[in-house]
Amino acid sequence: MKRALVLTFLLFASPVAQADVLVRVVDYPDQVLSYSPVFITVVVENGGREPVLLPASNFSANRYFIETGSTKEDLSELSPYDADVTSTELVWLKPGRSWFFQMEIGRWLPPSGSIVIRAGMRSTGQCLFRPQGGEEFPLKLVFKNRTVQQFECWTGHVVSEPVTIEIVTPDSAVDNEALNYVRSPQFPIGCCLENKFHLRLQFGASQLLERFPTSHYGYAGAFYGWKDSPDLLHKLLELQPSHPLTPYTRFQKALASITSGHGDEVSLQALDISSALKDYLVQEKVGYEKRQKRTASPPPSK
Repeated sequence: MKRALVLTFLLFASPVAQADVLVRVVDYPDQVLSYSPVFITVVVENGGREPVLLPASNFSANRYFIETGSTKEDLSELSPYDADVTSTELVWLKPGRSWFFQMEIGRWLPPSGSIVIRAGMRSTGQCLFRPQGGEEFPLKLVFKNRTVQQFECWTGHVVSEPVTIEIVTPDSAVDNEALNYVRSPQFPIGCCLENKFHLRLQFGASQLLERFPTSHYGYAGAFYGWKDSPDLLHKLLELQPSHPLTPYTRFQKALASITSGHGDEVSLQALDISSALKDYLVQEKVGYEKRQKRTASPPPSK
């Protein structure tokens, strides 16, 4: 599993704004099997002397993003969401501080081949935002009407160095047998044979795990659908403790504990995952605790 990479960035905005924000891909798999979940973990860093207000979602025009392509020259943005009128989240990044994001992109990748991936951040400098009160960062209103509020934020377009992932077809007998079963008329799921194969795996995960407990495809299907049955993560760790997705299973299990308010039960530093994933979990734990504190605080007196 590769870690930190050197950054490059595109000067599409003013040099001063560009120099402030850096993007690096810090965790990704070198190689995956066909139809596997693929997690790309990215860190955004403020390398300047002033704090910056950054978009913290990929649901709006101002957003973080992932680009994919067969070569460095044909990269295009992977855009599962694009709603310019949607309010975005914002993160206040002080000098020298970092903010992590992660995207699972396996469902949008081809079943085999060499894939080049790059991460980035872009913003026009005017971010749609709906203040909830108690924000920990300053807001400067630049436009407002009956439905929209725009606030001043970072301006720029910055990308990471590209990384490459090899997607290979399975060579083990059990994986090929499982894959043939998924494609066969005997498979109990009738949908999603071509364009959304991950859904076929997800909907048939229980049958795959029962019939092929050591197969990659039972693991992949259960991983795609674990949020509907959180106990699946524990089951996967028991069935295949050395599976290539194991670090991400541990990560998701810890993240689920944090977001359910049981983060104190998890020793993040003791987890057998990369340092980047640990740092990401620390970020999410701190964010959860801050949100809980704000929720528990009484409203300010008038």
